[in-house]
Amino acid sequence: MSAITAAPAARQYYMVLSEVCPEVLGPVREVVRVYLGLWCKSELSFVAELGVTELLTNVHKHAHSGCEVLVRETADGITVEVTDFDDTLPVMKEPTQDEESGRGLFLLSMLAEDLIFEPLLGGKRVWFQL
Repeated sequence: MSAITAAPAARQYYMVLSEVCPEVLGPVREVVRVYLGLWCKSELSFVAELGVTELLTNVHKHAHSGCEVLVRETADGITVEVTDFDDTLPVMKEPTQDEESGRGLFLLSMLAEDLIFEPLLGGKRVWFQL
């Protein structure tokens, strides 16, 4: 008789932000840092914090809505997802030297394993994997 073993449940942290403003960025980074430490993934903290800050800043600047944040442990790293309620997908481009903004998603795409933009009914999900 063979035994059936269940795979361990993936660890995750989910939060809902009713509004995104600059004052929430520090506390969200701290939450990400703490959970990655608890999951023995502290080596991913710097890029994860940078990425979640970029995604939340884009929600603040462009979506003007609340959002949902999900940080999920994977077998070999983590995934960070930000879902907002604006249909407009981000546009990522390689910035020129004289541009003063617009570098965040490009830099994140260079640091992350994957950076994905997904349209949803009534919004979008932007996620990256480390």
